[in-house]
Amino acid sequence: MTLTASPAVPTPRFRPAASLPLWLVTMPTTGPTGTRGEQTFAIRALTCAEALTAAATTAHTHPALRHRRGAHIDTTDAHATLHH
Repeated sequence: MTLTASPAVPTPRFRPAASLPLWLVTMPTTGPTGTRGEQTFAIRALTCAEALTAAATTAHTHPALRHRRGAHIDTTDAHATLHH
């Protein structure tokens, strides 16, 4: 009897962005006058940690800063929710 096996196909680490889970990452903000709010980012990432890292990077871009009208954002107090 001869047994044959096919080599295991590795799971691709990089998948098309559209097939990655969608995370909603929310971070608290504080405006120049002390008003509090939050900014939410929709991030496609494989894990929660990757989503938090990507959102923190995005939070410091010019468009995100302009959107919150110069309010300070606290990336250390962010939380992520998996969107269904």
